[in-house]
Amino acid sequence: MDTVEPYSMPKAAVTSPVPEPSRAIARLRLVIALALIVPALLFAAVAWYLHRQAFVDARQELDAATAIAKEHALKLFDSNEMLLQRMLDLVGTANDETLLAGGQQLHEKLVRMADGLPQIQGLFISGADGRMLASSRVYPPARNIDYSDREMFKIHREQRGVLFITDQLLSRATGEPFFDLSRRREYADGTFAGVVSTSLRPEYLTRFYSELAGQVPGLGMTVLRKDGRVLARWPDSAGDTVSPADDALIQRFAAGERQGNEDGASPLTGAEQLRVFRRLDPYPLYVVAGMDRTTVLGGWWHNIGLIALFALPMEAGFAWMAWLALRRTRNEFDAMQRLAAETAHRQSVELALHQSQKFETMGRLTGGVAHDFNNLLMVIGSNSQVHQRLRPDLAGNAQITAIDRAVASGAKLTRQLLAFSRRQPMLPERVDLKQRLPELIDLLRPTLGHSIQASCSVAPDTDAIEVDPAELELAIINLGINARDAMPTGGQLTVSVRNTLDAAPGFAGGRHVLIEVRDTGSGIEAAVLERVFEPFFTTKPVGQGTGLGLSQVRTLCQSSGGDVRIESRPGEGTCVRLYFPPAPASVATTATERPPLPAKLDCRVLLVEDNAAVAEATRSLLQSMGCETTHVATGDAAWKYIGGDANPADIVLTDIEVPGSMDGIALGKAIMARYPGLPVLLMTGYAERLREAKLMRWEVLPKPCSSETLARAIVKALKGRRVAADPKTAGAGTVAGGDPDLK
Repeated sequence: MDTVEPYSMPKAAVTSPVPEPSRAIARLRLVIALALIVPALLFAAVAWYLHRQAFVDARQELDAATAIAKEHALKLFDSNEMLLQRMLDLVGTANDETLLAGGQQLHEKLVRMADGLPQIQGLFISGADGRMLASSRVYPPARNIDYSDREMFKIHREQRGVLFITDQLLSRATGEPFFDLSRRREYADGTFAGVVSTSLRPEYLTRFYSELAGQVPGLGMTVLRKDGRVLARWPDSAGDTVSPADDALIQRFAAGERQGNEDGASPLTGAEQLRVFRRLDPYPLYVVAGMDRTTVLGGWWHNIGLIALFALPMEAGFAWMAWLALRRTRNEFDAMQRLAAETAHRQSVELALHQSQKFETMGRLTGGVAHDFNNLLMVIGSNSQVHQRLRPDLAGNAQITAIDRAVASGAKLTRQLLAFSRRQPMLPERVDLKQRLPELIDLLRPTLGHSIQASCSVAPDTDAIEVDPAELELAIINLGINARDAMPTGGQLTVSVRNTLDAAPGFAGGRHVLIEVRDTGSGIEAAVLERVFEPFFTTKPVGQGTGLGLSQVRTLCQSSGGDVRIESRPGEGTCVRLYFPPAPASVATTATERPPLPAKLDCRVLLVEDNAAVAEATRSLLQSMGCETTHVATGDAAWKYIGGDANPADIVLTDIEVPGSMDGIALGKAIMARYPGLPVLLMTGYAERLREAKLMRWEVLPKPCSSETLARAIVKALKGRRVAADPKTAGAGTVAGGDPDLK
């Protein structure tokens, strides 16, 4: 909010000394400060608490998941260790020839052992030469495959009494993933006779982990050996299966820790994670539960967003009410007899504000919030303009100027919020970049600071483009601010414009106008570069970026028939290229000088607006222009009113979104069909049906709308009606100069 400037009574209005309302003004200033500071502090405190609690809750969920996974895995390994012992008892000290001779019976016994155990891929008995003697999978066993190079054979040849667990392997016979639990088989003299092993399916564990992940969104589970080799992992179980030895988690395993937390980048996925681990004693295995920090922060951002959606409009609303009360108090303090009327007016404003806050709280979608916010700006702006028209002595008043500036800033903020969702009504004009862009760069220089040198060059033959000037200005400012943030110690910002026949990658070629914005900043990493145009994606610290800047740039280019591309490398700066099609020759250049408006619009206006506050403000503005105004709240009521009189109105001004069976567009179509001589003007706060309105060749005014824009639209519509009614008057001049009904 702009700082309230000290009030000075116009000299012509000073008739008698008026006591300075110092206490009341001091209290109102305090209210404004508290309305801004206290909610902000409370919001920050709640955000900090929820941030901390989100990570506490996530670690508790991970700890509970590791406890469950540990119990599940221990039962699995215990049961399979007993199964190995049964296999050793089954084969005893028999030699390879004996086992091969009884292969059919041995195969059937192994099949019965594995029956009903879904985790078992197969039971295998191998000789000292690494070749299969018997298995539960096939009979006869595949003797042609040599497994002697497997890690477990080397371990069992050298060590006795060891239960060995492999990492995840692929079957040489079938290509299936598995991991083995194995024990050494010995002859009666203790020499190495071979290996008995149970092959387990990793999906048995990952299936269980996927069920856990259904209860704990974002959960990742890994079972791995002490040396970092992975047995099973959810999700992406087919990825890397070895954690590097220098990973902090593996080092803690080597140090003998049995459970704990370890936050950091996952060596398997590279994502920053919260990790909780537990050892599966007595096995040299660990179960690790992880969750990406982005997942934790996603829930936190969701909650903060909901709180902000409710709290921030209320904070702004209360501060605005306090500021309005301050202005009213100082402006009207010399007229004590008008205090009651002013109090009643302020109460009505507060009531209307509370009603708008209810709509803002209920509206979760950007379009709905923007529509309500634009209506609020319409009320403020229209009332401000009414005061200026009725009180010419207020011209140049600091407080009135601050209101107009705040309305313009609010409208620009709403346009930025709507840009990424493509609900922003664009107001395209023919823009000459040779004139417009250097002026814009000059305005941008104070924002960039003295340490950044900004230059602009526009080729003399550059074509004009058809674009919304306000959106283009916002896009260049967004790119300039991004460049400034990327060059904290200074640098060079270069903006160049030229015609080009080159096609951007993935974009149709042809003649285009290219605006190239290049900086010498820190650059962008490749992984981040792919996401820079996503709405709300930002790498800036919390509170220093909304993530809407580049999204707005892309939306502007694409909605204008062009596109945008970005190139960047860390340490080499960034280059953003904006492509626009040349403006058609039929599009008129934005006029720098417009014909003067008539002092009074002597016409009858039918205003169709369901928002009472907007309707009252618009009616007051129209009446201040000299219009006789009739207000109805619905399209049905407007149609009934028009049909009830031979000539009830000279022009219909309607919002697009009005209740009833006929909205603004349907009302306009009905009027066009039955009363073709009655002009229709549309107003809207967002572009839900703007394309349909433009196909009907109606002029659509944005909310909020200045009094000059509204007046010129009315003059243009009435002139068009009279020209259509009398072709002889075509080209006779402007309405202001020749129409007797406009005085």
